[in-house]
Amino acid sequence: MSIIINMAILSGPVTSLADESNSEKVSEIDITLSPSDVLFDIDNMKPGDWAPRSIVIQNSGKFDFNYQMSVQNEGSERLFNEFLLEIKDDSDELYNGKLADFERLPIRELEASSEEELEIIVRYPEHLGNEFQGLDSQFTFIFTAEGTEDTDINDRDEENIESSVGSDDDANGTGSGSALPNTATNMFNIVLIGSILLGMGVIIAAASAIKKIRNNKQHI
Repeated sequence: MSIIINMAILSGPVTSLADESNSEKVSEIDITLSPSDVLFDIDNMKPGDWAPRSIVIQNSGKFDFNYQMSVQNEGSERLFNEFLLEIKDDSDELYNGKLADFERLPIRELEASSEEELEIIVRYPEHLGNEFQGLDSQFTFIFTAEGTEDTDINDRDEENIESSVGSDDDANGTGSGSALPNTATNMFNIVLIGSILLGMGVIIAAASAIKKIRNNKQHI
């Protein structure tokens, strides 16, 4: 009996410590991005092209936070200074101008355990000439989160997402541009369609074989 009582007494503090340990794993201010590593990865842009991308900003921390978005050039300024940038949420246009002129978004508040999606578009101006052929640009979008006035939290968090956009070697100023999709999404769609077609082919071949067997039996 005493052994059972002692085990029950010991089990209480152990469970409590485990709960406290789990709760401490959740940061007070924690901003998460999806995708998290690369937003733009393009090497064949030409005048008139544009590349739409979506990014989800998540509040994974305990408290509400305010966040801002800025951009930092990581490479040559020549093409970086020419790109156009558009940023939209689900209802409003937040920025429309040169990428190089973008300083930061106005402060945006995000409640704990919530998220929002932004559409970010990079455009290659139609008027750029042959002197921009083969150039590329690397830049990083920086998302910085801080506690709101109501939370009174001094903690902050920062996440970066890289981008690389290059000009096609045969780029010219015709202005006949098009939207450049996310190649990762395209590859997934190609694999999916290929799998469906392969499955249909197997089904048709099996049905044809069964039909031949039945016909042979009828002639015997």
